[in-house]
Amino acid sequence: MIYEIGKSLSVPVSRFFEGLPENGENDRATSPPLVDERIDFIASAEGRHLIGRLVRLPPRVRARVSALIAAIGEELSISECDEERRDGGRSGVARTLDT
Repeated sequence: MIYEIGKSLSVPVSRFFEGLPENGENDRATSPPLVDERIDFIASAEGRHLIGRLVRLPPRVRARVSALIAAIGEELSISECDEERRDGGRSGVARTLDT
């Protein structure tokens, strides 16, 4: 299951174990692993619900849903870049303050 999650997020499985003590280590001073927003989402109720539903899909359908989500993400990134170019690189906050 961790492999499938890592594959869908395009991160290696080892990413989920970063910062954990090695075998035999019991160092209490070890800092907790850094958490990024993808891991936060997976840990949220919404993320668990989504992953639970995705896992129940047949593999072929799951792959197509993953491709669809990736395409939407790419389109949103392109749209944001185009918008920034038109606005001279100003952020949404700066544009809002100008109006």
